[in-house]
Amino acid sequence: MLDLRERARVAKQAIQDIKAQLTEVESRLRNEAAKIPNTTHPDTPIGDETKARVVRTHGDLHNIKTVPVDGVNTLELSNVEFQDHYDLVQRLGIVDMEAGARVAGSRFHYWRGGGALLELALVQYAMTRAAAAGFVPHITPDAARSSVVDACGFRPRSSAEDGGSGEASQIYRMTPVADERGEHSADPLCLVATAEIPLVAMKQQQILDGSSLPESVAGLSHCFRAEAGARGRDTRGIYRLHQFTKVELVTLSHPTHSDTELQRLLDFQTSLYADLGLTFRVLQMPSHELGASAYQKYDIEAWMPGRKQWGEISSASNCTDYQARRLGIRVRGEGQHVFVHTLNATAVAVPRLAVALLESFQRPDGHVVIPSVLRPWMMGMESLAPQK
Repeated sequence: MLDLRERARVAKQAIQDIKAQLTEVESRLRNEAAKIPNTTHPDTPIGDETKARVVRTHGDLHNIKTVPVDGVNTLELSNVEFQDHYDLVQRLGIVDMEAGARVAGSRFHYWRGGGALLELALVQYAMTRAAAAGFVPHITPDAARSSVVDACGFRPRSSAEDGGSGEASQIYRMTPVADERGEHSADPLCLVATAEIPLVAMKQQQILDGSSLPESVAGLSHCFRAEAGARGRDTRGIYRLHQFTKVELVTLSHPTHSDTELQRLLDFQTSLYADLGLTFRVLQMPSHELGASAYQKYDIEAWMPGRKQWGEISSASNCTDYQARRLGIRVRGEGQHVFVHTLNATAVAVPRLAVALLESFQRPDGHVVIPSVLRPWMMGMESLAPQK
């Protein structure tokens, strides 16, 4: 009897050891498989960012004819010597970068006064328009499990953990103080880089009814990005930050309809920016700029006259089944269930859009005109005035 018990104990231990080995092998296999990017749309330009294709341009580069404010002297605006937003926000007293640096480090900031109202107005503007267009509003968690972040195509691991790929991760990992000296979780929480992550993952491991598609949601979150490798002019002011507020749009679509849904997202975005009075252009992004998850991607860049260059304010992507396959999101079909297609688009990334608005609507007297569509949330303010 003792011999049988000993043999059973040895067999049990052997099974446990084999399971541990299998878990390790499966984890390594998943890590390697996750490095395989999505396929690319046949119309996508091949190459780096210099191969981006301009689809269309809206506006006249200096926003003279498109300022959406009654009574503005456009001839007066044409004589403005456009300032960089960094100088503008200091003169207006609406951003405190020094306090942000003292409290949290470089590239963190405080909105204050009219700047705080401007952020809230942009969020309300985007959410109100999105809801009217059929997107269900959400306020999402600012954190997600590492496995979820990974499944959405963002790298939550360091280069060393990822097999020495050499590419720096832009994700912040969360570690509770109580766990700093203990064993780390196998699936730690990360701060989200975009609300796309929690919005898509809401439906993980679910089978959806085809009649419910497309499912369109709009999510408000803070976004956290390490911005490793960023340097130079882009790190000046609020153009490139570690934390910012964003309204993101996500659609779950039947595979046969995702091309149409991408165009719907793009049309919604351009209507937002046109009604703000911005000059912008739509770019079809080339293969090197798609990231792991995107099958097709468009960027929208606004003309920023203070910077004297185009600056990205949003993007829209069709990820086909890349994320759904990793998260197990399917739709009922005849004979078998198929993976849905996921799409995402930025409605409002507050700092970038604020830069475009501040630089575009400067006036010779130092004021910055507030677009009329934002005024319902600006407590009666029609412009931002310089500090006295």
